[in-house]
Amino acid sequence: MNIAALVTGVWFSIVSFFGFGQVGTSTPPVLEEHDDSVEEFISDEEVHEHDGVPHTHASVAASTHTSDTSKELMYGSAVVTTDDAYRYIVADGLPNHETGSFPNPGNPNAISAQEHSYRVTLNPTYAAAITETPMPGVALNGIPLEPATAEQYRNTDWTLEAFDADGVGGLGIDWSNAHVQPDGSYHYHAVPEGLLASARADQSGDLILLAWASDGFPIYYSESNAYSSSWQLKSGTRPSGPGGRYDGTYTEDFEYVSGSGDLDECNGIMLEEEYAYFFTDSFPYIQRCVHGTPDPSFNSFGANRTPAQTRTGDGGGATPPEAARTACSTQREGSACSFRPGGTGTVSGTCRIPPGQDALVCVP
Repeated sequence: MNIAALVTGVWFSIVSFFGFGQVGTSTPPVLEEHDDSVEEFISDEEVHEHDGVPHTHASVAASTHTSDTSKELMYGSAVVTTDDAYRYIVADGLPNHETGSFPNPGNPNAISAQEHSYRVTLNPTYAAAITETPMPGVALNGIPLEPATAEQYRNTDWTLEAFDADGVGGLGIDWSNAHVQPDGSYHYHAVPEGLLASARADQSGDLILLAWASDGFPIYYSESNAYSSSWQLKSGTRPSGPGGRYDGTYTEDFEYVSGSGDLDECNGIMLEEEYAYFFTDSFPYIQRCVHGTPDPSFNSFGANRTPAQTRTGDGGGATPPEAARTACSTQREGSACSFRPGGTGTVSGTCRIPPGQDALVCVP
């Protein structure tokens, strides 16, 4: 028996079943015309009026970003260039820091080199309306920012978060708050700790530039945590979907409460008449929307899928491994579980009923 082929086949069945199906590629739309479509699991690119312009932070003068502006900051394989209108970021998708071990029990994918190429305008324009986007920016090392997930509770709009309310990561997240897509693409779900360590050596002051948003505005990390999120955990219990109390497991467990923090709905604020976004150590970690126009180069994300082709967690009609079913045959929904797929190692997960299935399955 070809053991290598067996292992590959078993892992392929796991990857295919748990929401990591076939992917597609497409040519980005004409650069002069913004594509208003987005990933279905967030809700077709919803544009709506924000409840007011962001306020100015009074202490900004004491915390100004002071990196060398005579050159573009870049790390790892990233090559950053500019012309009169745009900043271009090209990278091979491999970070400039050590990563966790991949595959791992929560993430069955191995890191591989990519061909990342993004551009952002040098002259971003702030708008009161917000645009929700699954890929709000790219880090200075060329690694994409993808804070949300596509894992959902059955066939509902309840979307699983990569972290719980205490900031504890799941889904195989590593120490730098990242994990890997089925195509081998490493991507960040929260503060890129590995990049932050490198950036501290090149920058001073409270604000550390770590990324560029898809609309061209900068994304900072505040060393003093001077800018707090205005997203709050809801109180009470969920009225539908998975039920139970709001505990941060799902994106819908949080709500934006204007004025409860320093930052607006998109985790941004006006700094001395210049708008900027912030990484935060609590939800949403990375903004889920932008106040400008996302560049079309960000329409291809998550294994080179365009928004209309993004997985929605339906498993693509694949059949779960039998061992995953057996692991939960005597368990309750939500119980911890583990199984050994074809002797390839232990996979840990949670007993859930995936979309299109009628029984509990051990979902990594």
